Amino acid sequence: MKKALLIMLCMSGIANYTNAQNAIDKYLTGTNNFKVVGNASNGLLNPQDLDFEPGTNTWWVLNYEGNTGSVSIFFDADGPDQTSEFRRDSHAGHFMIRASAIAIGDNGNFATVHEIQNTNSASPTFMGPALWSTDTSIFARLEQSNWDPSTLLGSHLDMLHQSPFAMGIAHDNANAYWVFDGYNGNICKYDFKAPHIVGGDDHADGEIYRYTDVTVKRKSGVPSHMALDKQNNWLYIVDGGNNRIIRMKTNDATDAGPLTVPSTAGEPLAKYRNMTGATVEVLVSSGLTSPCGIDYKDNRIVVTDNATGEIIIYDVSNAPATEVGRIQSDAGIMGVRIDWDNGIWFVNRNKRQLVKIENANVPTSINGIQSNTNLVVYPVPAHDILNVEWNGDDAAVMLVDVTGRTVYQNKMTGKKLTINSSAMPSGMYTLVLRTDKQAIARKVLIE
Repeated sequence: MKKALLIMLCMSGIANYTNAQNAIDKYLTGTNNFKVVGNASNGLLNPQDLDFEPGTNTWWVLNYEGNTGSVSIFFDADGPDQTSEFRRDSHAGHFMIRASAIAIGDNGNFATVHEIQNTNSASPTFMGPALWSTDTSIFARLEQSNWDPSTLLGSHLDMLHQSPFAMGIAHDNANAYWVFDGYNGNICKYDFKAPHIVGGDDHADGEIYRYTDVTVKRKSGVPSHMALDKQNNWLYIVDGGNNRIIRMKTNDATDAGPLTVPSTAGEPLAKYRNMTGATVEVLVSSGLTSPCGIDYKDNRIVVTDNATGEIIIYDVSNAPATEVGRIQSDAGIMGVRIDWDNGIWFVNRNKRQLVKIENANVPTSINGIQSNTNLVVYPVPAHDILNVEWNGDDAAVMLVDVTGRTVYQNKMTGKKLTINSSAMPSGMYTLVLRTDKQAIARKVLIE
């Protein structure tokens, strides 16, 4: 019998802080505890980057490997029921080789980029980002073979090319991502559009927009991660080869016409365009030794320095940025993320660790941030339907099970959405409501 819908504490609390009250700045007060959430025993080989599935406490850590690539997935990370799985797709030797960065979208897919020119020989320039599913019944489970020519190509959903030695990636919307092209030295927007079948090879609907005058430089062996402020249309970029941080506007460039696909990287594309004139600002040009990871929240960016082990907090309400302070960690620090609850998480390549910083002064949904009262979920108890009422902007609504799999998703354009939960197995779920400005997640129990 399906009964009892339990609404628990909101996992994410979105608040507008003034600069003086910014939650991230609180890490510069009190005591920081560096809690190791995962290590080599969880399959962390050479961790480069990390991301979490929106609205869940499921984290994906990306491992760089010389001839392949892999991930370690943490369910209920740092929670009482934490478990982990190590996964390597059978075709990762092409689609995830020497992986440098990962970005998870809000539609159940994620993309990776790779620090390599080509997997077959040195001359072609055919590498680029690959698209995958966070559905654990698909990723590294479907179409697995030892490159059997009679079977499909592993569990990847899509792949586009033209960007060898890619060093960073950030999700934009749907299946579109921003990519740091280390070979050509500029920023690109990749839109996979509709993914092909799992393991397929038809990506002719793909679109690439190359920002040819947004110049960046690759630093070999140290990824240049990126973060997108979707509300204000700023892409924050670690320009690793130049030891600086820049940002570019994602919505003010001019389409200067088509580009020709190089003969060394020929592939069918629906669009390959030259974008020029985007606003670019230099935020940080000194005080960095080997910048790598970056994330953005509420007029703050956090940047990791791989050489010094520092996590530097900057105020980016104006350009150039103002340094707020530094948190000392260990050398080898790579990707960094700020979670839904102001938690700072990072990976350390040298120590093979996933780490979360704890600080009692940092406000969270439990100890200070107000929950959103515009969201109402009922009835209590629930039977075969779940009603969602929302007094706010148009939103996407998802239900995610305890394994991190999205079991329901829909768009909410009115004030009320009714979900048929009659066929859903009993158990705990996370209801995620996401707008362009915020994300709210609440635990629900269906019995």
